[in-house]
Parts: sequence; structure tokens; C-alpha cells
Amino acid sequence: MTEAGTAGPVWTPSAIQTRLGRVAEALRASGIPVPAPEGKLLRPTVAAALVPNRDRAGLDDGFWQGALAIQMVHEASLLHDDILDAAATRRGEETVVARRGIGPALVLGDHYLTASYRVAAEAGSSLFLSHFIEAVERTVAGEVAQERSSGTVLDEEDYQAIIRGKSGELFGAAAVLAASRCSAVDAEAARALGCEIGALYQMVDDFLDYCPAADTGKPPFQDYRQRKHTFVLREAGVREFGLSDEEVRARLFEPRADGRSPMWMCLARLDSLRIELVARCRDVFGHADGLADLLDGWVRVARTGLEAEVAAEEAGEAVGVAAPLPPRGEPSLGKVSPEAVVAESARALGTPQEWGAYFGRHSKSFRFASLLFPAAARADVEGVYAFCRFTDDLVDEAEVPVTEARARLEAWRGLARAAYDGAAVSIPLLDSVMMQMRESGTPFHYADDLLTGVGMDLEPADYSTLAELEVYTYRVASVVGGWVTELFGGHEPELLTRAYALGHAMQLTNILRDVGEDWRRGRLYLPLALMRRHGVTRGQVADVAATGRVDQAWIDLTEELMAVADRHYASAFEAIPALPRFYGRPVAVAARVYQGIHEEIRRNGYDNGTQRAYTSLRRKVILGAGGLWSLRKLSGQPLPGMGLTLAH
Repeated sequence: MTEAGTAGPVWTPSAIQTRLGRVAEALRASGIPVPAPEGKLLRPTVAAALVPNRDRAGLDDGFWQGALAIQMVHEASLLHDDILDAAATRRGEETVVARRGIGPALVLGDHYLTASYRVAAEAGSSLFLSHFIEAVERTVAGEVAQERSSGTVLDEEDYQAIIRGKSGELFGAAAVLAASRCSAVDAEAARALGCEIGALYQMVDDFLDYCPAADTGKPPFQDYRQRKHTFVLREAGVREFGLSDEEVRARLFEPRADGRSPMWMCLARLDSLRIELVARCRDVFGHADGLADLLDGWVRVARTGLEAEVAAEEAGEAVGVAAPLPPRGEPSLGKVSPEAVVAESARALGTPQEWGAYFGRHSKSFRFASLLFPAAARADVEGVYAFCRFTDDLVDEAEVPVTEARARLEAWRGLARAAYDGAAVSIPLLDSVMMQMRESGTPFHYADDLLTGVGMDLEPADYSTLAELEVYTYRVASVVGGWVTELFGGHEPELLTRAYALGHAMQLTNILRDVGEDWRRGRLYLPLALMRRHGVTRGQVADVAATGRVDQAWIDLTEELMAVADRHYASAFEAIPALPRFYGRPVAVAARVYQGIHEEIRRNGYDNGTQRAYTSLRRKVILGAGGLWSLRKLSGQPLPGMGLTLAH
């Protein structure tokens, strides 16, 4: 991995324009039609920013010719856009289509596009040229896809596919250009990063379309009038076209129950993506020196646009309803305490009769196994699960700053402790679950440790070794096995050790299933020591999460971790016959069904970056039956290493 270093020039916008202008002049002298480098020059800027400091001094004319080729494709796309939009001005000047007509504008755009291939070849990198050609094709395909989607309500996947094509691919080519000038930077990981950077830029542009007071130089609400469905409309629940500007704006800016408008939620998402991309840049290129400031500037423009809208509303110059803008990165919670927020959310889970549905929505494997419990025991398990799931959601589902999420966790801890100590907190979940916990002699430390483990995900840290990871898996999973085992009368230390093993196993299976999803949340649970031993880098994790492409090193790492989980499953399974029969049977089924996810990962070609392995109902039945058969064969045998008799 290339490190940032300290040497090398600082590429200011004027310096970049000067370098591009110099190579453009030379190319024009050789008869190649090249536009004057004007505008924001974002793609060349990203390419220059991604090159680490110590490699910047070595950037030759070939690099700048590659950057100019990318800019030429962008200029061709602008000419195309001006034709489609019948735009009169661009960058404060009359457009070519307004000045000379559609024919000349179309021919000039085509000329820039075809000439860009010759210029890209001058970069002197076959790696860059190959990616550049693909990027141009995908950019055009993205434009076509957007035109075809006009008037269609897009889901997240389709929207992202379009913007990564029409806007992201040229940024991807810029990132590959930077990678071609660095040592030990993976080109595919760089391209994936660049595409995401371009997608963020497009999302900022889509956001600003609904901020008329931002004065972007484009007519406001243009996307809506052209029937383009973007993430802004989806966040506001706008699924139809034909509304007036006032109606659309009212939906975008109307505060919800928590005081946040859809536009604020969109801004929070942009800021979250900015943070994620800066972290990924450090992983791929070893630094984020220039990129961090650049992306911060983009999101700052969006924030300023929203502030301008709020100010216009307050001055009576805007239509619709605008919610006050909260401080950066923080929700508008007013004077509502974290305890009140948590209590209200927990009460919304309802009574014990409703927790089964909560169980079924969030864990089909555990829900399937729980059907073997008698009704009363199943209700107890559903209560424990509801507590654990709600605790987890305080971190995973809360779109609030870390400080607020941590305050809510601590408020939940205090309420749970009070209920365990016998106080009536008027929250059905706590009044029921904590009372059962106390009356069964189950220590409160299980709930306490779970809260600590969930809190570890608020500011995710790397795990250097498997032993470090198992501190986490104990807190978020093993404690649940110990909790339920003691709830049903299993207090022997030997038995609890095996219950903890099952928690380790299941959480490892979770980690292996959700590598891509976790990475996109900024989390990496794979032990770094094992990654190094197999030659797997953080850049490769990013690539798997983005593309699903794996190699033998990835397969070997995955297999080793599955083998660790399998050993935990085997250790735990030996003790299941020592459990009460009504409890042991569903545990055996749950263990085998969950372990079966390993085979599904294999069936997916070890792509745990873009695919989520799951077991079908048919497979659950087969695996569950196998678990019950294994349990029957173990019954009556001595438990290895434990002074317990297996009575079945």
C-alpha cells in the first residue's frame, strides 16, 4: 500500500487547469480537437487528489493527458445534456446549441467523444486505457438507462445503478488513472471507490435540484419536471409525477414526528456517505489528503443550499413548509430526553402477544426453530429475543450521532436495571423480561454485557486476532445463549461454556454471511491477523463488497473461519442433550439450520459481498431434521470433559 508521504506538489484548481491547458494546447497543435479545460474540472481534480504525496512529483504529461481525456468525455456529455434540456446558458455563457443549433452542438460533442480515445491512449497506460474505454461505454449506457426510466419510480438498487453509470464511471476512470501512477494500489478497488465518489456527487446534484434558494444556475425542480425519480423523492415518499412545485416542496420539507424533514434525512445520508468514502480512500490509496476536503466541500454545498431554503422560508420568500435545520450531523430532538425516546420506542413493541411477529420479521431461522418450544417457553424466548433485537436496533437503525445513540443505550441500560431490581417501568418488554430474568436466578450481567457489546458497534474498531473478535462475539451472541440456558434452569458452568460456544459459532456465521453489508456500514469483523496470513487486504474486502468477485485467498480465509465456527458448533452440540428436552430440541434445530448457512455461502461462490446467504424453508426442514436425528444419537452418552449425565 502506498503511503501519503510528505513530498510532492499541492494540486490547486488553478494548477490543475494550467497543466491540462498545457497538454491541451499541444494536442490541438497536432490536430486533435480538444476543448479548453474549464469549469470545476472535478474528475481531473479527483485523479490528482488520489495520488499520494510522494508520487505526485512524478506525474508526467501522460497523466494529465489521461485526465484531459476524461474531461473531454464529460464535456461531450454536457453538450448532449444542453441539447436535451434546450439549455440557453452553461457556466454563465451561451451554450453551443443556443448559439449554433442542434446539429453543430451534436457534431462537436461527437468529435470530443471520439477524440478522447486518442488522448487517453497518450496516457501511456494500458491499464487506464482499458478502464477508460469501459467507463465511456458504461457512461453512455447510464444515460440511456436514465432516459428509459423517465416517469418510473425507482428503487434504491436501480437508482444507484443509473447514477453509478452516468456519473460514477468517469470518476472511476479517474481513480484508475491515479492507481496507474501508484505502487501496490489495486485498480479494481480504485475504480469501485471512484464510482462511489461519482455517485455521491450526483446525489448532491439531485439534492440541490430541490433547493431553489441555492442558486445553482439550473432551473429548480428540473429533475421532477423531467420525471426523474431520485433518492430525494423516494425519501419523501413521492411516487407520482404531475404535482405542483408547491406540493412537492411541502412533502420534502414537512417535519416528521421526530422533527426531521425528508430533506434533512437526505442531507444526513450524504454526510454519512462522505465519511464512508474518506475511510475507503485511506484503505485503497493509503491516504485521503485531498479527497477529504473535496468531498466535505460537496456536502457543504448541499448543506448551504438547505440552509438557504430554510432562510427563504423564514423570510416568507419560499413556498411549502420548511423544518428548522438542525446542527450539522445532529437530529432535532428538542428537549426530549434519551430515556423518553427509548421508552416510547420500546412501548411501541406492544405486549408479549406481539413479540412473536417481531421475532418472525427479523430472524426466520430462529423463528423456525422456536416452533418446537411449548407455548409458554416460546413466549419467554420471544421476550428475550425482542429485548436483544430492540437493543441492537438502538445502534443499527438509529440515524443519530454517536453521542445520542450512546446516550440512548445507557438510558436503556438504566431502565433494564431498574426493572430487574423490581421497579415497574411501565414498559411491557422490560416489566416482563426482566422479571423473568430475576425470578429464574439469571444474572443481570447477560443484559449488561449485551448492551456493552452492541455499543462496540457505535464506533467500530478492527479486531487484530480471533481472540479479540471473540470478546465481541461473546458480548453480542454468547450471552444470549447463557441467558436463555439459565432462564430454563441450566446453571452448571460446564453447560454454560457450551452455550457460549454456540453463540460464538452463530455470530461467526453471521459475520461471514454479512461481510458486504457490514463493510458498507463501515464495519470489518474479519480478524486482521487471519487476513494477513491469507494475503487478503482491506482493499480486497472493499472490492468483494462492491463486485462480489473473489479469489482463492478469499475462499481460504472464509473456509478457515467457517472451520472455527464449525468447531464451536460441534462443542456446543455435545451439550445439547443435557438441556431440558423442550429446550434442547429447538436449540439443536437452530444450530443445524444456522450452520447450514455455510453451505449456502459456498453455493454462492463465496460471494458474501453482494449476496446474502440464506436457507430456504425446504433446506430448513432438512437441516432441522438432521439436527434432531443427531440429538437422538447423542442422548444417553457421557458428555465429553464434563461431569454431566445426558438423560434422554
